[in-house]
Amino acid sequence: MTELNASKIWQEALEVLERKIATVSYEIWIKNLRPFGISGGAIILVANLANNKRTVETTYKKEIKDALASVSEFITEFVVVLEEDLSSLDDFKLDSIEELQPLQEDILLFNKLYTFDNFVIGGSNQIAYHAAKSVAENPGGSFNNPLFVYGGVGLGKTHIIQAIGNNILSANPKTRILYINANRFVDDFMDSLRDDSRNKQGESNKKFRAKYRQNVDILMIDDIQFIENKGGSQDALFHTFNDLYQHGKQIIFTADRHPKELKDMNDRLLSRFQSGLTVDIAKPDLETRIAIIKKKAGKLKFKIADNITEFIAEKINTNIRELEGALQKVMFYCNLVGKPADDLDLVKEALRDYIDATAGELSMDSITDAVAGYFKVAKSELIGKKKSKVVAEPRQIAIYLIHEYLSPPLAAIGEFFGGRDHTTVMYARDKVSNLLETDRTFVRKIDDIKELIG
Repeated sequence: MTELNASKIWQEALEVLERKIATVSYEIWIKNLRPFGISGGAIILVANLANNKRTVETTYKKEIKDALASVSEFITEFVVVLEEDLSSLDDFKLDSIEELQPLQEDILLFNKLYTFDNFVIGGSNQIAYHAAKSVAENPGGSFNNPLFVYGGVGLGKTHIIQAIGNNILSANPKTRILYINANRFVDDFMDSLRDDSRNKQGESNKKFRAKYRQNVDILMIDDIQFIENKGGSQDALFHTFNDLYQHGKQIIFTADRHPKELKDMNDRLLSRFQSGLTVDIAKPDLETRIAIIKKKAGKLKFKIADNITEFIAEKINTNIRELEGALQKVMFYCNLVGKPADDLDLVKEALRDYIDATAGELSMDSITDAVAGYFKVAKSELIGKKKSKVVAEPRQIAIYLIHEYLSPPLAAIGEFFGGRDHTTVMYARDKVSNLLETDRTFVRKIDDIKELIG
């Protein structure tokens, strides 16, 4: 990819980061980073000082990756190099636009690299794979409509449903597929209500119906959990579902959890979600992670030793996105220093920020930081005296995790959280413990936070 395209993506990411990172931190650490190009699906950023590079890689890694993912479905990883290292990149291969973007203008939402051939099958995803294949080969079938795929972040839900889209369009390019995020559905529905309220002609509602019913052969909605608590949008989706289903149109949903675990969702809509085929994608086991690395490395024409592959697979056990990001980092680092990927010490240096992130000494501060980051609330509110509902659950979870990981005196935990007494700490600890025994959604939430803590 040319520097101009890298610059465009980075500029859009900066606009996101400026809103999410404190102004002083943004000005000091983020704003002065310069995009060099894109390689292996990772954007290469240039920093002037080693301290800037180190801080960005360790402190702002998640924020930058999230910002990149929000502006480009093709770039979700980044690598930081120093200005003095640029001479080593003169002959470094950068990706072209053709390698990263779909070729057909009418299917821009589908990444041509997301195919069934590129999907690594393992024990954690084989049922979802075969279900998706059945839909791709027979959309609108009686037993697989709707298809509901659920699982955690970065486990391959997007890959597998885009593979369905690519497969269907390959067989029949004229198929009308609408692939959106649930937030987009909500926005379109609310826009139709606002516009109709102003002009009282129902034109916007007609456009909404045309977009989601009349002009659709297959409807794919990602992250359907985002319509929780949105009664009007749920009603609109219910009627949209019924109309498409009655006309034999295929419907596909993804979510971060099973339909039964979706809260504040209309019962009749939940029954529709579960009326077809519901499958999950779990975290890949070690063998699957090794296979994913080998397949990705082969596609990138990157030679990697078996012991290095196993090391990466053992260290990165969270999700596929992190796994591929680690491989890209190793590939870039080896190309930069001109050495093959067979030196374990070299690979450990390349993945130092990944390894350090999970090997650091735990403390009440680090655990609370992780919880605050997960819930996107200020740490000062968690440890302060504020008692709002927004911080109540995060605070209870932080107390529980501190007790589980560190086992300090209850009085010490109470003092850390704004001088609360030990009975309050006991209540928070026991409440979280009880929820872990009865609420599977809550268990997944705690697991995600534990991954952040490492």
